[in-house]
Amino acid sequence: MSMSRMHNHPSAHTPKLARLLDKTRLMSLLVMVFIAGLGGWSVTRLLDPMSMPVRVVSVDGEIKHLNRQGLEQTVAQAVSGNFFTVDLMQIRNQIEQLAWVKSASVRRVWPDKLALRVVEQVPLAYWGEDAMVNRQGEVFRPEQLTRLQGLVTLIGEDESAERVTQGYLKIRTLLQTAGLELKRLQVDARQSWQIETSGGLQLDLGRRDVMPRLSRFVQLYPFLKGQVEAELERVDLRYTNGFSVYWQSANTEQQAQMDSPSSGARIVGK
Repeated sequence: MSMSRMHNHPSAHTPKLARLLDKTRLMSLLVMVFIAGLGGWSVTRLLDPMSMPVRVVSVDGEIKHLNRQGLEQTVAQAVSGNFFTVDLMQIRNQIEQLAWVKSASVRRVWPDKLALRVVEQVPLAYWGEDAMVNRQGEVFRPEQLTRLQGLVTLIGEDESAERVTQGYLKIRTLLQTAGLELKRLQVDARQSWQIETSGGLQLDLGRRDVMPRLSRFVQLYPFLKGQVEAELERVDLRYTNGFSVYWQSANTEQQAQMDSPSSGARIVGK
């Protein structure tokens, strides 16, 4: 008996393998085209303002003076696009243009909300006739200047607001030790400091050594009140070793010059 062996030649499966590879490539290509199309459709949908619009805007923060209606209008005008494309930086910048806003932040909250946090300006004093200033010396100008009880008026150039504000805080504290309440503080173009108290007393402090001069006055203020039966009207502290004092009575104005305490206090009246 003879046996014969059958040998599979490699070339016998080549066409089938080639067809299988072609089908695999075709399927891969179709999948890639589908994914690309789906991605393009998704991007188009995401960029469509009518798709996933912003429906809710919440405001967080303590608000006393800021006009909520004005804030809402500002946000409405700044919102452009949908939840994904809205420009948060633009919204924040627009909000911070409002005079009563010190700072603001904006974030997205899924699926259709913008959360705003607003820090309102806290006025320390009035600045001139049409503005206010905060504790950091930042000047802001509300459209309608609210008259708030207990705020003094500071006057000066905007560029010097920080220096004037810090000086005011020190001066206020020093005057309080003498029982005096500050009403108005002005720093003129020559950088000369002038003070008016709630009782009408005017203090001229000059351009230099403002705090030492005021300290000298505060130390002698109780002594000055007891010298003449009249109200103190003005004190000129622009002297190196003393100051001039003016009293205002019903009929006459009295003036005196006082030497430095170190030389022994004395009054020369007229």
